[in-house]
Amino acid sequence: MKENSTEQFENYLTGTMSPHEKSAFEATLASDPELLALFNLYSTIDAEMHNTEKYNSHEVALRTTLQRLNAVYFKREAPVVRMIGDKKNYRFVIYAAAGLVLTLFAWFMFLQTRLDSQKMADHYVKDELAYLSITMDGVQDSLQRGIAAYNDKDYAKALPLFETIYNNHPENSDALKYAGITYLVTKEYNEALKCFDELAAKKELFSNPGRFLKAITLLQRNQPGDKEQGEQLLQMVINEKGDGSNEATRWLQK
Repeated sequence: MKENSTEQFENYLTGTMSPHEKSAFEATLASDPELLALFNLYSTIDAEMHNTEKYNSHEVALRTTLQRLNAVYFKREAPVVRMIGDKKNYRFVIYAAAGLVLTLFAWFMFLQTRLDSQKMADHYVKDELAYLSITMDGVQDSLQRGIAAYNDKDYAKALPLFETIYNNHPENSDALKYAGITYLVTKEYNEALKCFDELAAKKELFSNPGRFLKAITLLQRNQPGDKEQGEQLLQMVINEKGDGSNEATRWLQK
């Protein structure tokens, strides 16, 4: 075959071959059991990948890698494939091909798992933190003005209101939490982390989302080591059955 076999597999599976090319390819498969075995392997892996969640963003990179590996290992002129001519080596080559592709598929699935917690955190910020709920306390008017400004996406107005309330009333954990959330949605991650660290340290609170919000902030910031630390915090939230434990369990099981 003059054309890269993986490219032909892909063109056949996606229906981009002309009728003449399709007929010729099917005839080649019918007459070449070794090529048919590789095609069946590729088809199986391709179908499995299409059935996994969040596949689209990495499809091109993965297929490019498959094609590059194919060019090295599966070209007709490559020594490893010439071994197929010896029937004693045929099963070994097919197993080697399967092992190579399945290893790459396992890498792909590992990468998807690593990305899931970050993407779930992104969705949480966009969906769950888009609006703040009304609360009742001794500084209701000031806090509600901050919440109203936040819900109008006027973060520049909301933040000083929350910070002023907390500076004057350090017992008001909601004001601290809302200040941290405002920093989070405006991507001032370092300031958000300070707020959530301070919030998490308030042991007197019956319900404390500080550690969970810190994990989200780390996953969002995504600096070296942030993802690992964020996932460790999520696991701690799960172990302690703290605020956000349901979400944390779902994210880490992805």
